[in-house]
Amino acid sequence: MTLKIKAVAALCTTAAMGMTTSTFAAEPAWAVSPAWSQSSDSDGLTIHKAFASALPSYSNGLKWQGVEWQEQRYRQNGNSLSGHGVNYTAQDLDALTGMGYSLKVGVNQGPDKTTAIGEWNYNRAYNAQLHWGVFASRDWVESMNALQQGIHYDLVGGNVDYQVHPRVTVVGSLAQTHFSDGQDRQQQRARAVWDAWPDQGITLQWAYKHQLGDANGAASGNYFNPDRLNESMGLIGWRRRYDGWQWYARLGEGRQTVNNDGSTPARLAELQLTSPVRGSSYFKLRVGRSETSGLYSGNTGYVYRYLDAQWIWPLGR
Repeated sequence: MTLKIKAVAALCTTAAMGMTTSTFAAEPAWAVSPAWSQSSDSDGLTIHKAFASALPSYSNGLKWQGVEWQEQRYRQNGNSLSGHGVNYTAQDLDALTGMGYSLKVGVNQGPDKTTAIGEWNYNRAYNAQLHWGVFASRDWVESMNALQQGIHYDLVGGNVDYQVHPRVTVVGSLAQTHFSDGQDRQQQRARAVWDAWPDQGITLQWAYKHQLGDANGAASGNYFNPDRLNESMGLIGWRRRYDGWQWYARLGEGRQTVNNDGSTPARLAELQLTSPVRGSSYFKLRVGRSETSGLYSGNTGYVYRYLDAQWIWPLGR
């Protein structure tokens, strides 16, 4: 089981691009929001999460705050675990640039113990070419062994985006993760994006990841955290808009090397769909599949599949 960190702000930014500032003109109102998240992997682990939110300050699909109830269930090889929690959640993103913040903080009761959890993304523009951001998250390590022992992680990091040419952007990020069982992980990422065919919404991308971890994390059987991991991947992205709806797809193919082992395939396929930011309701969907190395599958190919969906219904408008 690989540790997965959700980048909530990325999906929200995708929804934001190309909208107009008039999006933010409406007065805040009440809204309700159910959401669903599920994943499964080639190690046999399935995760289902259900959310129900009351949003007393809803302006549009990019700006709201409220309280969220969460239920989660984990299954693997006939074993099941469950938990629940309550969170404060808020988001305020600019419709033109995607800059702003998203926040979730709460208390979650896992199978073994209760802990505080959270996720925070904050992005700003230094000027027209340079954007920067910081992010942090705290949650359970989602493998059966780690959940049974109540192991959680704390992650902090930052990123910088620089437009070197009107059609070329480079991105760099650094992140540090500490696990509650004493292990650590450092991760560096670099990405280059070329707006190859802007009229068709097609980009060509290259992404690189370098990761340093602790072998003891893997030796314990709790989660995948090798001494050293390198990954290089080429991707093609395709973004389209129609009548306020927007979808974004990307496909990636590359190679990954773990410790001193030979390189193995690394693949990614993802689709994101968002409704118009303003309307009688707001909807977003993210579904995808990745193939890398994993804790139990080793070099045979660890496959991870995921689906996230959210609906927001304003009340009294």
